[in-house]
Amino acid sequence: MEELAWDPDWNLACARIEAYLRAHAVEPRERVLALTLGILQEAKTLHAQNPSSTRLGCAMNLAVRKSDDWFSSLAGDPAKASRARAAFFSSGRNDLFLEPSLPADFVSAIRNAGIEAGPALKFQSLLRKEPDYGAMEDIARETWDQFSWGHTLRAFALWVVVFLAAWGAYLRFFQ
Repeated sequence: MEELAWDPDWNLACARIEAYLRAHAVEPRERVLALTLGILQEAKTLHAQNPSSTRLGCAMNLAVRKSDDWFSSLAGDPAKASRARAAFFSSGRNDLFLEPSLPADFVSAIRNAGIEAGPALKFQSLLRKEPDYGAMEDIARETWDQFSWGHTLRAFALWVVVFLAAWGAYLRFFQ
């Protein structure tokens, strides 16, 4: 049996690819692992051709490029890839992600999907508005207004007396 060499860079690349696929909500786990290993093998081949690139960078660039190309082919037009991505995620068919052959009705549904703003969506100005903290702002302001250094100095003096008493007891009984 051949012994496998463990490389932390490829291990990190594998974890990042898996996280990337999970961010795309790919299910089931078997599919995630198969895609991860396929991308990792291809990334190792690409890295062997260009060793100056980092392993993680090579693997992630490949994963992103594969998904971008797949969405472009799903849309039928690279300019509509983002629309296809949104339609794909709203379809709930995440098990088909990066699948080379897709059902014709699915492709047709993705290509004909329209994206419209819902009736509750209102566009507003993006000007900064001061946040309203409600009652918490009033409580904090009242507390700050009541603050005085006299209370702080009295508390400090009390702790100094407690410390000196404890130190004196230590010196008397333990030395």
